[in-house]
Amino acid sequence: MTNKSLMACALACAGACAFPTVHAQTQPSVSRQIFLGADLNKDGYVDLDEYHKDVVRAFHALDHNRDGYISVDEIQSIPDKTRVELLLKAMKLSDKDRDGRLSFKEVVERRMGYFDAADTDKDERLSMAEVVAYDAAAVQRFAATWQAAPKRGK
Repeated sequence: MTNKSLMACALACAGACAFPTVHAQTQPSVSRQIFLGADLNKDGYVDLDEYHKDVVRAFHALDHNRDGYISVDEIQSIPDKTRVELLLKAMKLSDKDRDGRLSFKEVVERRMGYFDAADTDKDERLSMAEVVAYDAAAVQRFAATWQAAPKRGK
């Protein structure tokens, strides 16, 4: 699996999730790479059709056994342990029925929530500026939440 596929898979699982510091440090670059891969007609926007195709592609890139679910084992089989950590956190946030795996429906719901939230001008397409701004704001929200959270053992 390529790094580009792994990055797309992270967002496939997570959508609008902000991750710990390693993700926060790489987010704008990751967002740009994913955007460029999803902009199939290279017009500078990712419309709903392109976005849906990216969701399907990213899901299938992680569903190695083609059973219709992304499992912990499938994620843990990825050689890049940093990506594994990010994907497992994304999975935990997206697994609505808490069965320890992600269905296509769970991934689609999460990703469509991302699309709707990032599409600030509501024109049913995402610009690079919308994606980068939304992801940067998500990192900021995560950092504020992380700092405000009570520390364990205190």
